[in-house]
Amino acid sequence: MKTTINENLYQYLLQFGTREHPILSDLRLYTSQLENFRMQIPPDQAQFMMLLAKVMNAKRYLEIGVFTGYSTLAMALSMGDDSSIVALEKNNEYINIAIKFWGMAQVVGKIRLFIQDAMISCEELLQNNYTNYFDIAFIDADKTNILQYYEYCLQLIRPHGIILIDNVLYHGKVLDKDKCGFVEKICEFNEFIYNDCRVEISMIPIGDGLTLAFKK
Repeated sequence: MKTTINENLYQYLLQFGTREHPILSDLRLYTSQLENFRMQIPPDQAQFMMLLAKVMNAKRYLEIGVFTGYSTLAMALSMGDDSSIVALEKNNEYINIAIKFWGMAQVVGKIRLFIQDAMISCEELLQNNYTNYFDIAFIDADKTNILQYYEYCLQLIRPHGIILIDNVLYHGKVLDKDKCGFVEKICEFNEFIYNDCRVEISMIPIGDGLTLAFKK
């Protein structure tokens, strides 16, 4: 049997299951005032990703879709001073918020930003010898291109690296009979990666659904 997580139990989980850095908390609260605040990952998901990075001793992290920089900041804090991050985001308004809080946390120097379409950035990374380079990649960009981002990450991640794909349950809408276009793309991706023998996978019900793909 699986425990049903209602709001009170979720707050208990946050209280005793997460240790949120003060600047992460400030950024999360700042982002909560934005119209698209739901695009930000929740603190329990960030905590899981941070612990995963520590377990792997990860030092090279790729993020596709930065938004206001919460997950980027979480990973920068987790991986230590000798780590490096490549972050892909095309929205300057969001990036300006991210840089402000990264500066407060003194992690700006380890983050390399590509402010343009993520497809172009991925191509540039491959052309500049980033093949098999990253320990962890996190895909949290537009869902219509989720499969293409995944294929790029398979090339950019080292063997035995991890790809994290967000929003794979998309508020439960993956079960709807009449799906909108990008939800259909998520469903197609979920079926694709389930049958992809290049990786070992685990889909977990954290945040809006997160799939872990271990590159063989």
